[in-house]
Amino acid sequence: MNRSLLKISIKIGLATAGLVILYELSNLLLIYHYFKYEYYIAGVVIIALITGVILTNKYHRQQVKETENHSLLENLTAKELRVLELINQGRSNKEIAALNYTEMSTVKTHINNIFFKLGVKNRKDAIKIYQKSTLSPPVAI
Repeated sequence: MNRSLLKISIKIGLATAGLVILYELSNLLLIYHYFKYEYYIAGVVIIALITGVILTNKYHRQQVKETENHSLLENLTAKELRVLELINQGRSNKEIAALNYTEMSTVKTHINNIFFKLGVKNRKDAIKIYQKSTLSPPVAI
């Protein structure tokens, strides 16, 4: 999140520097004599408004993605979260079954439920969603 704020700050800074450079160029070329000062103000306001709208939409889309990932994991049961954590650690189905004192078929059922609830087709995609989430891993059950 800090990186995105840094990027936004840099973009705003670059846009402001560009506007200052354009204004100074207009002074050098004496363009300001042909237009009223209010037109320059209106132009700067419009550019700032457009920049704000673009950056807000981008930030909002990022927030929606984070919220979706978080809400997807809230649909999982404690056992499924535990299995997902073990998948994230790189454990095999056999190791997960041994750690949870269950049968392999139970682990496979949990994994299939996880894939269905997260809307993914493989472990790699499930791990991506798990790693992007802000939920803390569940305690051992």
